[in-house]
Order: sequence, then structure tokens, then C-alpha cells
Amino acid sequence: AARWTLIALAVAVVLAALVGQVFAGSTSRLAEGVTIAGVDVGGLPADEALVRLEAQAAALAHEPVAFTAAGERFEIDAATLGVRADWAGAVESARREGAGFGPVRGFKRLATRFFGSDVTPPVTAYAGALDYKLAELAAAIDRDHVEARLDLKGLKIVSVPGQSGRQLDVEAAGRTIVRSLASLERLGPVALPVRVDPVEVTLADLAPAAAQARIAVSGPVRLTSGETRWRLPRSRIASLLSLPKDGATRIAIAGPGAETYFEQLRRTVERDPVDAGFRVGKANVPQVVPAKEGIILDVPATAKALLAAAISPTERVAQLAVRAQPAARTTEDARAMGITERLSSYSTLYAGTAGRITNLRLAVAALDGTLVPPGGTFSLNAVVGERTAEGGYRSAPVIYANEYREDIGGGVSQVATTVFNAAWEAGLKLTERNPHAFYISRYQLGRDATVNWPDLDVKFANS
Repeated sequence: AARWTLIALAVAVVLAALVGQVFAGSTSRLAEGVTIAGVDVGGLPADEALVRLEAQAAALAHEPVAFTAAGERFEIDAATLGVRADWAGAVESARREGAGFGPVRGFKRLATRFFGSDVTPPVTAYAGALDYKLAELAAAIDRDHVEARLDLKGLKIVSVPGQSGRQLDVEAAGRTIVRSLASLERLGPVALPVRVDPVEVTLADLAPAAAQARIAVSGPVRLTSGETRWRLPRSRIASLLSLPKDGATRIAIAGPGAETYFEQLRRTVERDPVDAGFRVGKANVPQVVPAKEGIILDVPATAKALLAAAISPTERVAQLAVRAQPAARTTEDARAMGITERLSSYSTLYAGTAGRITNLRLAVAALDGTLVPPGGTFSLNAVVGERTAEGGYRSAPVIYANEYREDIGGGVSQVATTVFNAAWEAGLKLTERNPHAFYISRYQLGRDATVNWPDLDVKFANS
């Protein structure tokens, strides 16, 4: 039995070798059943297969392939993107698949004949052109998702559902395009991979905000501050509401309508602080005029209170929120200055044209309440500023080159003379004083002073 078994094995080996040798074929030709990029090159010499592949690729280089995405159709050809396949490398790979020792090569080729073998060639493309084309496609295909939102139609709250977006899968699309253009078959349209850009905020997410918004515009809200009351009707509440959109999920008192309303409310509620000052009382003793705190509307806190009242079905009253604004110079600051007596005073009489009187009043108003600290220097030009028509100053007589002319700010030199004499009487150190070009009889001889912006000034030091 063992002998017959050995004989049978030997016969089988010989027959297998004969079969392998029969199908081994020539190493100069590719195996039957081999395709490259879908093209049948089986049985062809390697050089002939290469010529056929390159010729077919050249013929298709300008024949576009249709790609589709999001209902759009795009045609692209291989030449535009510089798509090239390594046909020589593919032929060499096909040749190696059918190579080997005679009988072994035969069995490999027999398997290829029955089951086939397709070789995919290495493919390259011009990166710049491919990136540009992918950007073009993305611009045409991509669409951002739109979140669900709430709209206001009159006094009605309307829920608007969101819309999903889409986005080209650029990396996968690039591979699909290059692979399709490198193929030597032109089949039907090729679908490009597109991802769904889902909605993040749905109508269900906005349901609580929608319920609050409907309550907010269901009736008026009252805003209170002490004994003062403001009634906000439904239309006003609607104008103050900021409804959810662009991914937001809450309502708020905000937006242009709210900004306009709070600006109007500021003008009604707010009060500027007043610095502590001084007035001369009996026996020439200076007295401190107490400072007054200002009032500032606290907009965020008021908006929060209004929203809480608006979304309440029953407690629809909000408290106005304000903050105190302290004066820059408090009463304590003024007392700490230690001003206990008036050192001097000096006065001159209003006189001249209406324009001149206006100029005097403007300059005096600018000077009123000016404080010069110990060691500090007073400058009339620095305190009063440039005399301009925009600042309210009018044309009046001034002295130029020993004669009177008309100019803006005429008469302010009378204020300068008055200040100069008060400083003189107080015994303060005069650091700048300029006389008029000629004698003016209403002033004491040598006791006048003129000013001109910006070169002539009255200055004294608080010594």
C-alpha cells in the first residue's frame, strides 16, 4: 500500500509540473487575465501594454469626468489638474505577478486566468491645481447650518426651525477625483463625499424661551423708583426683547431697542455729581458748599429686573437700579484744604457792547470756582481757553497796534485786569502780566493787564 501511495504522489507531482509548464507561457508577455486601471492587457508584451495604456490615457486627458454633489454637476478633466499615472510602474507590477520559475509561474498565471488581477497604477496630481479646484467645489457645495430661532411678528412670537448644512469632505473628495481621472474608463457621474452639518439648536431647545417670550409680551410691566412709576406697554416690552438666534437659547433685554430706551431713561434718572465748593459768608469767612452725589443708572441690573418681571405671569413690577456717583471733590476734601479767610477781592464794572458783555460772562463762568493748590501756578489762558466763535465768544473791540479793532473775544482783557488786581491785592507772586498798548482811564495807572491767545497771559503763583 505504501508503495502504491508513493507512486501516486510521484505521478501527481509530475502531472502538476507538466500543467504548470504548459501554462507558464513566455516571461516577455503579461499573464492572461491581467488588467491595469480596468484595461485588459493580458497576453501583451510589456512594451506593447505600456504603449496602449499611455495612448489611451492621452486620449482621455481632456475628456472630462462628471462629478455630482448636493444636486450640482461639475465636470473636470485630467489635464486641468495634471493627473498622471505611472503606467510603466503598473506594467512592471503586472509583469512581476506573472513571473517566477516555470511550473510555479504557470500556476500563478493559471490563477490569474481564472480569477483575474487588476493593477492600480500610482497616481499623482498637481497639488496647487487640485487644492484650487477643491476650494471651488467647497464654495459651491458647502452651506452652513442655520440654527432654530425665535422671531417677533408684531406682538406674536414665531418659532422658525433650523436647517441642516452640508460640507464637502475635501480630503476624501480629492482622492475620489484623482482616482476617477486616472481611470481609463469614463463611466457615469461620480458622487463626491459630502458630510451633513447638523443643526445644534432645535425648536425643542427653544421651547422654554418661546414660552417666556410669549409671557413677556402678554401684558404691561411697571418700573418703579421710589414714588416714580413708569408703565411699559406690551409694544415697549416687545421692542426691548432680544430673542434667541445664531445658537442662543435664552431671551434677554438687549439690542438696539433696549439701548435706545435706556439712553432715554438715563436722561430722566441720572444726575451729575457736584463738587464741594466755597462761598464767602458773613465777616468775609469762606464757607464750604457741600458736594452732591450723582446718580447713575445701572443698566445691566435694571435690564435683569425688567426681564424677571416680564417673564413672570403675576409679579410684573421691576425696581429701577441706580448707583451713587461720588463727587471728585467731596465735602471732606474741601474742608481739609483749610481755606479760612478771603485774602482779597477786586471788581470792575460790566461795560460795552452786547458782544463784549457776552465775552465777559463766558470768561468769568470759566474762572468761577478755580482752585490753585499750594505751590501751583494760575494761568488765565489755561483756565479760560481759546476764545472762539464755536465756544460762544462774539466779536467786540480789541486793541491792536495802538488802535481799536473788532475781533472774537474782545473784552476778555477786562477779566484779566480784574484777576491781576485781585492777585496783586492778595500779595501773590505775579509771574506774567502784560499792559495794554495805551492807558485806559477806567483802570488805575499801571494796574491793567491784557491777554491774547496763546502768547499773552496773566499768571500768578500760590506762594
